[in-house]
Amino acid sequence: MRPSLALANRYYTSGSLCMLSRRNFLVAAGSLAAGLPFSSAQALGNYPIGIQLYTVREWMNQDPVGTLKQLAAIGYTLLESYQGDKGIYFGLKPAEFTKIAHDLGMTLFASHFNLGKTAETSITQAAEVGLKYMIVPYNKLTDLETTKRAVDEYTRLGELCKKHGVQFGYHNHGYDFETFDGVVPYELFLKQIDPKLMIMEMELYWFARMNIDPLTYIQNYPGRFPIWHVKDMDKQDRTANTEVGKGSIDYKRLFKHAKQAGLQYSIVEQDGHFHPSVWPSLTTSFGATKVLGR
Repeated sequence: MRPSLALANRYYTSGSLCMLSRRNFLVAAGSLAAGLPFSSAQALGNYPIGIQLYTVREWMNQDPVGTLKQLAAIGYTLLESYQGDKGIYFGLKPAEFTKIAHDLGMTLFASHFNLGKTAETSITQAAEVGLKYMIVPYNKLTDLETTKRAVDEYTRLGELCKKHGVQFGYHNHGYDFETFDGVVPYELFLKQIDPKLMIMEMELYWFARMNIDPLTYIQNYPGRFPIWHVKDMDKQDRTANTEVGKGSIDYKRLFKHAKQAGLQYSIVEQDGHFHPSVWPSLTTSFGATKVLGR
């Protein structure tokens, strides 16, 4: 079934993005099965390829529908959102956003969300529109006490998500590998939180940035890492990202252990430093990730 663009076109206003022609977009989008986004994504490789929308935050905030069209034309079939100033759905109603994505052959399958008083509302809304994962992306830990409190909070959120039919998850940063009184937070989470209540979204750039081999965790905790953030590290500047396959991270080595990790979804992310610009950059990363997933 070819994707219907009627709803998307109704909300799209040209001008804020240099868009593909309608004919070229239809050629690219016509190969996507709108009603079967997960299975169609699997046809691209063993692991469906998505994108974290924080990568294109500037464009999503200006023109969410136009930006989604660009991503669909490249070939992305999965979307992971985040809770920014305009919310997870970029100013649209949750059902409206997910319908637009669906009509473009894509699925909003996950989102990052903020801790605090809005957390339960975010989880409830996500469940209502069919998101599979809700993931905490940031929680700066400063000592062992804050780490222990995080264990309790994540367990509570995991139970809340389970109640609503959503899977809770955690996204790592560099501070998760610091040591507080001999305890590494990331290891404590894996040891003390029920794996049925919290999955780990493995942010591979931060493992490399902290000089930690992800395979150590994959081998010690097999099956716990169903989502990978595939983000490469610039060869000259370790603090910068670059396109997948152009950096210093040996992704071929890591993907050999994908099944052991429990990998199900490969999510492209790049914080900036696009070469030469955003759309060619994301096309390069999509192609490289597609090859890795075979």
